[in-house]
Amino acid sequence: MRAWTAIGATVATAFMGVVSARSVLQTPAVRSVDEKVLREYSGVYQWGPNAFVYLQMWEEFSGFGKPKLVAFDESGEARTLYPTDRDQFFAGPGVAVPASIESRIEVQRDGTGKMTSLTWQRADAPPRIARRVEIEKHEDVRFSSGDVQLTGTLISPADGGKHPAIILVHGSGAENREYMLPWARFLIRRGMAVLGYDKRGVGGSTGDWNTASFDDLTGDVVAAFEYLKTRSDIDGGNIGLLGISQAGWIMPLAAVRAKDIAFLISVSGAGVPVAETTIDQTKNELSALGTPPQLVESIVRLLTLQYQYARTGQGWDEYAALRAKVSATMGGSAPPTIPGTRDDPYWQFIRRIYFYDPGPTLRQLKVPVLAIFGELDNNIVAEKNKAAWEAALKAAGNGDYTLRILPKANHAQFEAKVGSNAEGPSLQRFVPIYFTTVQDWLAKRIRGFSARD
Repeated sequence: MRAWTAIGATVATAFMGVVSARSVLQTPAVRSVDEKVLREYSGVYQWGPNAFVYLQMWEEFSGFGKPKLVAFDESGEARTLYPTDRDQFFAGPGVAVPASIESRIEVQRDGTGKMTSLTWQRADAPPRIARRVEIEKHEDVRFSSGDVQLTGTLISPADGGKHPAIILVHGSGAENREYMLPWARFLIRRGMAVLGYDKRGVGGSTGDWNTASFDDLTGDVVAAFEYLKTRSDIDGGNIGLLGISQAGWIMPLAAVRAKDIAFLISVSGAGVPVAETTIDQTKNELSALGTPPQLVESIVRLLTLQYQYARTGQGWDEYAALRAKVSATMGGSAPPTIPGTRDDPYWQFIRRIYFYDPGPTLRQLKVPVLAIFGELDNNIVAEKNKAAWEAALKAAGNGDYTLRILPKANHAQFEAKVGSNAEGPSLQRFVPIYFTTVQDWLAKRIRGFSARD
């Protein structure tokens, strides 16, 4: 799933709308620039010894199919770069806040027009210069998952040789090969190859993620794994998985199916059933929006009745009556995620996804596991889901698992205040401990990987 949302559209968002963190006052002028032009700025820039910033297109706050150019610093800082002229941008005070100017960024070129560096001027601070460096090798790849053709990009250290690898596993929604990169890009210069692929039906991949089951999505991960094992530049004994949110349900299925997967890193992945997770997020998001407790209770009850009807076919009249009451209270019709007819296609989506229980699979999981949770995650409640993972992995007899709740982190591992969807665009950085947690854990288990500079 996307970093700020649960499976599909949340009831909280659908009923209430996400409160924008952006001001409409004194908004600087943003120039419209073609995506192809913006992509030319993507790459690695180096501030100095062991200090890097990555520019890439990202869709988290702009919507699927409408990516923005975003800078991700290894310090954790993240900012969207809003173009004002050729080679000139500004960044706001949050990851996606164009309402005011915090920094101005200018890209320099040589006499041939090749980009050589960028200058970052933040308020009254001295300007910083980062030179563009070619420390990564990018290769577009294609592989098959049954009759589905999947396309992606393999990014490897530019030094050649054979490398351990990580497959980036999607959350929900129409995620492309670039979406998960911010959670793993910092690993490449330390010796790790990273494969990101377009989800089925996205970008260059065929198929349709809207109709895919967890079993289908698991097959795609396994296909990526089998593909990497055929490559002479990849250490086939050290290929693992890293994914966020919905990937926490998918990756264990893949690791049980393909038993030679080397490790699994789950970021904000649930250890409880999908329906239970969705109810948790709805309750937390509505409460964060200041929704009256009685209405929160009614909406949670509505979801409970919805899942009961989807599972058993019983209780339609009670569900329909409460749906009408809640819709009237909200002053309009119910969102598409709360269908009003028995033949609505959304029921099939619920039946295909929402009743999956990860417990039985986690109780079979033998590979080394790192599961990271955010203290302020409104979606995957940290203590609850950590306990579920721990109980299952103990039952599995898994001798190598690490479960960490990171302070102040939200669902996306951004440093948050309350963890709600609404504050997302105004946040400024990943919690720095996320990077060191992943690096240190990998360094103890994977040959050819270095945690420290």
